[in-house]
This record gives sequence, structure tokens and C-alpha cells, in this order.
Amino acid sequence: MAENKVAIVTGANKGLGYAITQKLCEKYKGKVYLTCRDEVKGRKACEELTKLGLNPTFHQLDVTENESVKKFVTHIHDNKEEVEILINNAGVLYLKDALEPRFVQAEHTISVNFTSLVFLTEAILPFMKSGAKIVNISSSSGHLSRIPSEELRNKFRSDKLTLDELKSLVSSYVEDVKENRDVKNGWGDSPYVVSKVAVNAYTFMLHRKLSSQGITVNCVHPGYVQSDMTHGAGNIAPIMAANVPVQLALAPRVTGQFVWHNGSSVPWGGKDPRVYIDGRHV
Repeated sequence: MAENKVAIVTGANKGLGYAITQKLCEKYKGKVYLTCRDEVKGRKACEELTKLGLNPTFHQLDVTENESVKKFVTHIHDNKEEVEILINNAGVLYLKDALEPRFVQAEHTISVNFTSLVFLTEAILPFMKSGAKIVNISSSSGHLSRIPSEELRNKFRSDKLTLDELKSLVSSYVEDVKENRDVKNGWGDSPYVVSKVAVNAYTFMLHRKLSSQGITVNCVHPGYVQSDMTHGAGNIAPIMAANVPVQLALAPRVTGQFVWHNGSSVPWGGKDPRVYIDGRHV
């Protein structure tokens, strides 16, 4: 094991995060942190991987709690560890039959999928050096074509967009949902879409910031993964869906890209890849 070199996977006690952790433990020479908010479930997941002859390290991490993030970052600092890989996998999805009010859904989805991802990543960046990789787990929902408004799409993809401006843009979406004007203002009707579009925008922003430092940043749509989040629906098992994210973490051939589940880079602002790659009618 490479001394003091570590990989971090969030939301890793089950599903895609668990599968990514398993593959990293098999292929990565450094320490692999399996992190999640529930300590009992996280330690059980580590025990399961240990039975397979692997050696993950558990650390409690609730990405939505700033104090939990700070505690984890302090642990990295105190152990003088260098973060070579960060895979932001933790996320939430409300299905169409969810009973929570739309504003609650929007606020929580943005908090978990975007705001928390940004806070953790910014906290981890000081522990990354040239050669490090960041992989943000996105979705087909993160494709820019999923936002109806051309004005909003142009804001998201602007090369001049700052992090503060991106945060403000996303906050304006939550406010629009609260006032029941989100669809009218061109956001569409899916908090998940807005959250993943924001994640992709942040990915490209990080790439512009970090490429000169030798840090690779990509976002990936892993496919329609069978998981608890989708109530078991999906057409690809987590262990198979983990292949492209892990490849991007270990030996990426690209940087600053939105990578589809088949491994190809897709134009973020182009036509919907669900049509020309997946053959879907949307």
C-alpha cells in the first residue's frame, strides 16, 4: 500500500458507491476510504468487503453536515494523508410518487447533490497534488439539454461563471420552486435535473481552475443503475456501472469532460445523448 496516499468514496455503504469502493480496493495501491453517514451500515459494508479479501477503511462522513466534513478533513490532515482520488457519489433522488412537498424535494436535492458536494470538494482540495483525480457522479439528467430555458443554459455553461455565481444561480432555482414559478421560469420540473446540471457546471469550473496544477476533473453518467434510490429499477448492476468511474479515477484518458456510461465523452451543450447513444425516444 502506498504510504499516506488515499482515495475517498462518498455514499459508499451500498449500491454504486459500494461497487466503486470494491473495485478501487482491488486496483488502487493506496488506502481506500469507504465513507457514509450511517456508521453501523458503513462498518458492515467494510466487513463485507473484508470477507472478499479487500481492505477498505471506514470513516463516518455525512456530506450534508459541515461539522462531519470538517472532522473528516481534520482526520486527513492529522494523518498527513494526500488525497489522490475523490469520487463524489453521495446523492438523493425523489421519484415521481414522492409525498414530500416540491419545495422540500428541491431544497433537499440541491443540498445533498450540489451544495454538499461543493463544500466537501473545496475542503479536500488542499490535500490534493498534481496527478490527483476528482470524479463527480452525475447522471443523464445532468446534460444541459434537460434545462428548457436557453438563457439558463447559457448561464450554466459560461466560461466566466464563478463559484459564487453558480451558487447564486442554484439558489434562485430553489426560490423559484418556493414561489411556484420554476417551470414558468424555464427550469423544468425536476430538482434532480437542476442539481446534476449544477454538478456538471462545477466540474467544468474545477477543470478550468485545476488543469494547470495537473489535477484531473470529470463528471460521469454511470447509466441507469439498479439501486435503492431507484427502488430497484434500472438496467445495469452497480458492479458494472462502477467500471467507467473507476477508470476515470485510476487512468483517465480525458479531463474536463462529461463522460457517458459507455466511456465516451459527450458534448454537454449538444444533443441529448439518450437519443443518439442509448437509442431512446425522449
